[in-house]
Amino acid sequence: MASKSRVEDFEYLKARHPEMSDEEIYAFLDEKSHAHIHVKTYISVFVALGVLTIVTVAASYLEVPFRVGIFLGLLIASVKASLVALIFMHLNDEKKIIYGFLGLTVVFFSVMLFLTLTSEADTLGEESVAVQMANAEISTQLRESGHGSATHAGDSSISDVDAAHTDDSFQPTATQTRGDSVIRGHVVWAGQVPKVRDVDMASAQECLEIHGGSPKSETLVLGENKTMGNVLVRVKRGLPDNASYNPPLEVAEIDQYGCVYKPHLLAIQTGQSIRFKNSDDVPHNVHTLSEANKAFNKAVNTGKFLEYSYDQAELFFVKCDIHPWMKSWVHVLDHPFFSVTKEDGNFEIAGLPAGKFELEFWHEKLGARHQIVSVAAGKAVELAYQFSKE
Repeated sequence: MASKSRVEDFEYLKARHPEMSDEEIYAFLDEKSHAHIHVKTYISVFVALGVLTIVTVAASYLEVPFRVGIFLGLLIASVKASLVALIFMHLNDEKKIIYGFLGLTVVFFSVMLFLTLTSEADTLGEESVAVQMANAEISTQLRESGHGSATHAGDSSISDVDAAHTDDSFQPTATQTRGDSVIRGHVVWAGQVPKVRDVDMASAQECLEIHGGSPKSETLVLGENKTMGNVLVRVKRGLPDNASYNPPLEVAEIDQYGCVYKPHLLAIQTGQSIRFKNSDDVPHNVHTLSEANKAFNKAVNTGKFLEYSYDQAELFFVKCDIHPWMKSWVHVLDHPFFSVTKEDGNFEIAGLPAGKFELEFWHEKLGARHQIVSVAAGKAVELAYQFSKE
């Protein structure tokens, strides 16, 4: 039985359009009714898809294993796809278009799934194939050998071990974990100074203005008299095997300012935390390529920060995927006997016990060099170390 409103609509159209047959009038009313239903359906589905999109974004912040995250993403995507299919697939006139879009969805979904599984680093810290390849490349770079030399004053108990620093004949002599001895000195560049390239920041004008032009790359930082910055000097061997050191309470910091990581080289102790800040007016992302510690790849907006604790000793690389020239290195060490040189090339390692130690001098491009130093109780050893490219 026809509804009252439908009968009234029929009579109205019959009176206004006597040329129309009854069949044409009923067909017009049916089409009008279906169009009204379709609009309501479209609105309802749009709202539902919006809610599911919010759920998708919220799920991305859950700290769950990588494979669980993939499963949740697939589940939510399947619900959204099923909603669209169940609501719209009965519209015969639109089936070809819908089938076409569903086919494209399958293609794009497959591509995105592949990219996710092989991306450089996911936000949950799981190692991917690209992470392993990137770290393997960095490890190869660090193993590349070079030639270094050392000079010293006032102590004949210093010797180079660059050619054979893995020699098992080294025997530690320290019996205490701490003391009042000091090893200090400076690191210099020997030979002709190479040309240091400018960093191309054309895509980030805000940062370019901070520097007043293109800044120099920090892969080689030289001061007056060719002193070297960004060199890590640390005790590699010589501490007692049972030595244990509590981490400092201070939180280390890597800032992002002028689209540059500051500092370029950071050394911390195991158990210490790093705060990754963003002091720029532009967004950044912090992408760590650590292996022993949790890796992550997360955005850091202006004035915000991320903080992570590092419990395992390792060397790892930090980069920004938004600004590819942004790079930094982090050394996590299991003792406090290390120092990072600034532009003046100076370093000091204090609080050492008396004994014989193997020092390591590490630079991101020149690799690691080694030197054995003996220091007496309460004494200080002055040391000058030279890096060269040849």
